[in-house]
Amino acid sequence: MASGPAPSIPRPRRRNSMTSPFLSELAKAQPNPGGGAAAAHGALLALALLEKVIRLELQRPSQKTQPINPWQERLAQTLRLKAELLHLRVADDQAYLTMASRQVTGNTGAALLAAIREAVEVPLSIVRKAEEALALVSIASKKCRIHLLSDLRVAGEFLSAAIRGACHIARANLPLIKETAPREELAAILAQACSQGQATLLRVHQELAARGG
Repeated sequence: MASGPAPSIPRPRRRNSMTSPFLSELAKAQPNPGGGAAAAHGALLALALLEKVIRLELQRPSQKTQPINPWQERLAQTLRLKAELLHLRVADDQAYLTMASRQVTGNTGAALLAAIREAVEVPLSIVRKAEEALALVSIASKKCRIHLLSDLRVAGEFLSAAIRGACHIARANLPLIKETAPREELAAILAQACSQGQATLLRVHQELAARGG
């Protein structure tokens, strides 16, 4: 048997705290941040895993010599989505506060309708951004090294939860719209987005399973 130096094992990094500021806020006995922000946070966890896979691929010697590196474009798209979902995580909180404030102060009509619409449209945007992230997971899964697929599978599960969770939050706010026409309009848009998200989820899960065995 050949002898040689033992492979180096990365040491665990020390963490000052196991709980992020967002998770601490989420756990408090208060209505916000709530489920919509949590759904956006789940999508952000998925994007962090996707970014890890992309950065590891970018370190490969064969990638560094390419004049046009497709992984660089995937990284740019991932970072853009991360920024958009960070914004939506805050926007969901703000939308709820605005809606609750107008309900408490007795606002009716156009002002209240606009606030409720926002409380539906923000989680709807989370669904769409999570679906975009799934498309990037799909692309990465076809080109990455086989041992990185497990991280992409976990990313897919977080995105699955983000899509389903954001759909639940949007649906929960729909009945607050008393006027039939705008409620039905938003319900149709939401149903299409959630259905499309579920179809994308199924396709990406199948792609991951097909490559990984």
